[in-house]
Amino acid sequence: MNIRPNDFVLEIGSGHNPKTRSDVLCDKFIDDDEERGGKLVVDRPIVEADGQYLPFAENAFDYVICSHVLEHVEDPELLISELMRVAQRGYIETPSEIGERIYGWQYHNWIVNLIDGRLVLQRNDKRAEFGLLFHTLAETDTHWRRFHILHHHLFLVQYEWDGKIEYQIVDEDQPPMPGTFLDLQCPETIVELLTSKNAKQNRNRLLLTLKSTVPRSFVAYIKSFLVKTRKQHAKTLNAKSLYDILVCPKCKGELTFNEQNIHCIACKQQYPIVDGIPRFT
Repeated sequence: MNIRPNDFVLEIGSGHNPKTRSDVLCDKFIDDDEERGGKLVVDRPIVEADGQYLPFAENAFDYVICSHVLEHVEDPELLISELMRVAQRGYIETPSEIGERIYGWQYHNWIVNLIDGRLVLQRNDKRAEFGLLFHTLAETDTHWRRFHILHHHLFLVQYEWDGKIEYQIVDEDQPPMPGTFLDLQCPETIVELLTSKNAKQNRNRLLLTLKSTVPRSFVAYIKSFLVKTRKQHAKTLNAKSLYDILVCPKCKGELTFNEQNIHCIACKQQYPIVDGIPRFT
């Protein structure tokens, strides 16, 4: 991710493993860990909100990270429009179609591909052809885990944008058009997948070894330590209060605050503050 030293960074769907560089966290499920891989991390300012209705002012951030969220939402166009509203640049990551077909997450609504520099989304038919087989292998089999790490790029869509997110949603009632699906029967497609820049980067043997051997709990500890010790940059919450950039998620109106509640001046909607966390869901 091309995050600049002074960028003010939002992370949506931060969950149990937020990026070290994120300044503000946003998650829809503060109290529910069902669709993430561990307990929610709350080690910096955080709000509870739906990514389709973000409670942040226009261009409040320089950069927004949206990792493993797009495939979950009901309306991806809403989420994408919100990402572009709150920041001019950002990063989107989802499982690829290959990853989705192999692992099969029942709570993913969309399959995402990156084709010719744009995100292509199609409805997920939620066929779990292999059941829990590969989930179990990822947890128990060293050889499969090493293969997954070595070819990590095959299982992910990684898309960085500046100014505009290029995307297309495939109409499920229309026959598939060229350029809207990943043609794994095409030799050229296979060659491109296996020789891409990401493929070459992911063959770093040292990185492979580290990822295979370092416990996740230790990685989480190191990341938390880095968050606490990272030097404050120009645009931090010391200079900009979280409450200064919050707006009503529904109407984007101005808000007023007290210790327990948030009130929208325009639409009169009220939102609670629970344990210091604004709750907008």
